[in-house]
Formats: sequence, C-alpha cells, structure tokens
Amino acid sequence: MASFYAESHLRHIAGLEQRHGSISDEVVTALRTLIKLICRSEDPVEAIPFLDRCISIQESLHGPQSIMGDLDDWIGRAGHVDFKLVEPFQLRRLAIKSKLFGADSPEAARECEAIARRWASQGDYSRARAFLERSISILEKLHGAASVEVATTVDALAEIGARLTKWAEAETSLQRSLHLKETIFGKRSEEAGRTLLTSAIVHANSSKLDRHGTRFERLRKAATAFAAGLDIIEERFGPDSLEVQKALEAMILAYLDCGEFSNAEPLLKRLLEICERTYGDDAAALLWILAELAAGYARERVDEAEPVLERGFAVLRTFLDVGKPIFHRSIVNMAGNRNVLYGGRQKGVLETLVQASETLRGNLRKRWGA
Repeated sequence: MASFYAESHLRHIAGLEQRHGSISDEVVTALRTLIKLICRSEDPVEAIPFLDRCISIQESLHGPQSIMGDLDDWIGRAGHVDFKLVEPFQLRRLAIKSKLFGADSPEAARECEAIARRWASQGDYSRARAFLERSISILEKLHGAASVEVATTVDALAEIGARLTKWAEAETSLQRSLHLKETIFGKRSEEAGRTLLTSAIVHANSSKLDRHGTRFERLRKAATAFAAGLDIIEERFGPDSLEVQKALEAMILAYLDCGEFSNAEPLLKRLLEICERTYGDDAAALLWILAELAAGYARERVDEAEPVLERGFAVLRTFLDVGKPIFHRSIVNMAGNRNVLYGGRQKGVLETLVQASETLRGNLRKRWGA
C-alpha cells in the first residue's frame, strides 16, 4: 500500500530537484521529512524506497559516515518489520562501522550481536549463530579467549539456542560457557554455579521430545548439573537463601513442564521446608508448592494427596483474608511479603488445587470400583 504522504511530498521533492539538482542537501532534507512522517504514522516498510534514495544521495555528497544517523533512526523504528527487509540496512551499518572503527572493533562486535538477536527473533537459529560466532571471534581478538566479554556472548548464543529449542546447540554453548566461567572466575564461583543451573534446565527441557533411553540420559544429566550448581549457590548464599529458593523453583518448573513429577517431588518438598522455616506454616508462598504436590500425588499416589490438598485449601483461605492481596508468577524478591500469592506455572493455584481434588476423587472411585 502506497504511503498517504508520498504523493504530495514527491511533488515538492521534484520541485527541489529542478532548483537544486537531484543530488543535493535540499532533496535529502525533504526525503528525511517524508521518512519520519511515514515512520511516525504508518508502516516503516513504506519508507524503504525513500530511505534508499536518501542515504544514496547523502553518501555521495558527504561519505558513508554521514548516513549513520539515517540508518540508526530508521532501524530504531523498524522493530516489528520483517528482518529480511531490515537486514540490508543493518549490514550496511556494520560495513560502515567496520570501516570507521575496524573489522575487529567493539562496535563491529556489538552490531553483529544485534543482527544475531534480530535473526533469533525471527526464529532463524543458523543465521543468528553465524553472527554471534563472528562477534565472539572479534571479542577473542580484543580481550582474549578466556574473557568476560567472550563468556557473555557465548551465554547469548546458549540463550538463543534454548529459546529456539535447538537443545544440542544450547548444551554445547553452555559447556563452552561453563569452561570459560571456571577459567575466569573459578570452579566454585557463583558464575559457574549459575551456568550449571541453566544447563540443568536445558537438559530437562530437551528431554521432552526424546526417545525413552535418551530422555533418561538427559534427565540424569539435568539432575547432576543441578546438584552441582545448587551446591555452589548454597555455599555462596546459604541453604535457605532466596537464591537457593529461586534455583529450586526454576528446576521444579522445568521438571513439571516435561511431566517429570517424580524428579520434581523431592525439590518441591525441600523448597516447602525452606519456605516454612523462612515465612511460616501458613504463608501464601507455600501455596503453589502444595498445589503442585497435591496434583502430582492425586495422579500417582492417592494416599498422600488428601492431607496435602486439605493443607493447600487451608493456606488459600488465609490468603483470601488478606486485605490487599498481590499475585505474582515468581518469588523474585518478594518472597517474604505475606500479601503475595505465588502462582508457579501459568495456571492458577486454585485451578490446580481443584483439578487435583477432581483427579483424586476419580482415582479413588477407580480404586474402589465405584
């Protein structure tokens, strides 16, 4: 669809070309005005032909450095545009930065990472990886192979692999990251511990689509990595610390998401004990833990489900008596706030408790033939 603003502005630009020539600052200024109007009120895609023309004239008049502002402005406004249309302009910006600052400069590395993240947002892992590896190569030359800068970008590669469910690639990147963290910070460092915890979650998530034998092996790797990472986090922050609680919560949710209640159960019970000691026996922070335990027991061990269900509903009643309750999906930094109800996974805790109750009744009827 043609831009609403184009026709009248093109007539004005044609007049400027007659007076000042087609390659002139006046034409560039008019094209910039048209581009800004389109980006402000319409689809930035409609501005592409005028941007092409604008930067072509500007570059011929004042050199490649002079078009950086035009590229920055349009790329900044094109966040929701298909990246296939944006990439040529971002590659042009990369080429200019490489020429101005050097092919192995921090500016070039950052631009490569920005391009990688945009390809990742489009779901194209192979292209995202290629640009991140280019960024890593630059950073290795600048800071050394074992540097914080390289480790940070390797983490970005692992995060993109996990987000796009490229599990094998994500695991390889995390192994690379762990080696870097251990080299830079030490094997018992917080950074190494957090990488182990992330690896555990990736191993668990990657088990969802695997065959039985491979699934078991990935779950074993998840348990091993989690135990090693949690041991470091406990050592650094204490066994009942919020950091430990957050690590347990993340691993529990990973196990539950891939249907592994048997692996989640000991972690749920451990987190429940920590929360009881820290926040009290009737704190709302316990509720999502009780709900998940009740749901798992109702499916797998009905004899243990009823007391947990009863306790879950009792804690829910105390929360409903709160004057101004707040709901959060994660414990984050509010775990000690007794007005906060924590949801764990996406479905609500009340829904989880009710479903657990229905499952328990159904399984009891099957047991007694009713």
